[in-house]
Amino acid sequence: MAGKRYGTGGSRSRTLNTGRSAGQGRMRDAYVYGAAAPQRDWEYEQPQRDRDRRQERGSIQQQASRQSRMIARRNRERAAHMNPGYLIFMAVLMGAMCFILISYIRLQADLTSSVKSISSLESQLSTLKAANDEKYNKINSSIDLDEIKYTAVTKLGMRYAQKDQIIRVQNDSEDYVKQVGLIGD
Repeated sequence: MAGKRYGTGGSRSRTLNTGRSAGQGRMRDAYVYGAAAPQRDWEYEQPQRDRDRRQERGSIQQQASRQSRMIARRNRERAAHMNPGYLIFMAVLMGAMCFILISYIRLQADLTSSVKSISSLESQLSTLKAANDEKYNKINSSIDLDEIKYTAVTKLGMRYAQKDQIIRVQNDSEDYVKQVGLIGD
């Protein structure tokens, strides 16, 4: 930038275009202390407007923070001074909630004890079934059909049926026949 800067030595300085091209002259950008260029009116008004805007923003922010503090104070006061009806309602609600939770815990405990009792009974059932099967097999293995036949024929006097004693009955269904009276004479 070709030209000279003029200022009062502070942060404000002005650049003056000397009209020379970039390649001409030994000192293109020289700063001259103490020689201040005249300021225009708009340059004085601009900082004033900026200050006014900052003050307005600050006052708006202060107002907003004041309002939020007042709202917070009102909320704290409301929380500190609760309505007795509301307190009674909340107490009843808490009591109902405690009752429901205690009932739920009891039901869970009953369910757990029922499951334990069922598993205990199932283990007893399987033990009894095993013992029953063992006794049944022992009884079946102890039966001697030849000994039963010998006892029936010799001691009880039983005999095999003769051909004329056997009567065949016609049965249409494949179930069993129930004798209600004497068969054939």
